[in-house]
Amino acid sequence: MKYGVNHPQVINEIIDGEAIMIDLATGSYYSLDSVGAQIWTLLEESRPVDYIVAELGRLYDAPEPVIRTAVDNLLEQLTLEQLITPDTSDVSAPATPPAVEPAVREPFSAPKLEKFTDMQDLILLDPVHEVGSRGWPHAPEPDRHAAS
Repeated sequence: MKYGVNHPQVINEIIDGEAIMIDLATGSYYSLDSVGAQIWTLLEESRPVDYIVAELGRLYDAPEPVIRTAVDNLLEQLTLEQLITPDTSDVSAPATPPAVEPAVREPFSAPKLEKFTDMQDLILLDPVHEVGSRGWPHAPEPDRHAAS
């Protein structure tokens, strides 16, 4: 199974190892810690869930069932918040990450999704929501049918 970011409704950026996502439809914004940001990056690459679990197992010191449960829980939260959607494309990505092990595997902690609603009004008022295919900002096209 694969998931993808719910574009164009969701915009995101990774900043200092933290994923920041904004849902333009609701005005809510979200953050993910470093483990969550790694998962988010792999979701952006349309990696299968098995790949994500294997990659985290390669990087972190934790049993596979612990990592899988944490990934499944996060994917459920992200889906409920409509930040990701199932990806049914046939684009095939490698099923397993590279076998190169890091010198030291860090302890694993389940990713945490935080939701913020304190700026909903401002985000929903922002004119970026009215962006056309040419981008923003652009002056309106002149009315060619107007009387000269």
